[in-house]
Amino acid sequence: MADDNQRYLIMVCQHRSCSRNGAEQVLSEFQKHQSDTVMVSQCECQGQCGSGPTVRIMPENVWYCQVRPEDVETIVNEHLASDGAPIQRMLNPRMHQAESAYAHLASQYQAFLQKE
Repeated sequence: MADDNQRYLIMVCQHRSCSRNGAEQVLSEFQKHQSDTVMVSQCECQGQCGSGPTVRIMPENVWYCQVRPEDVETIVNEHLASDGAPIQRMLNPRMHQAESAYAHLASQYQAFLQKE
């Protein structure tokens, strides 16, 4: 959860794949929301080329994928709000796994054992 004094750095990838998918417009939309607590910066490749445009929010290390310009307002109003939290449906699944693959596999195995 954020507090009223929380400061954020929003990094918007501007590398080739992200740029082809509208990262410049996403950056432009975020720049409209710069303030004393929100710094917006372009960045180089974040290694998530198939999921771009990629937006990374620090200090929480939250990764959003396939961000469109129309998503920016939602991120600002819901995530960066004083009582906000990351927007689950927009999180990069490679970086934010709801549960580990092994935990999921273990629960499937336990269900399998119960059938015997």
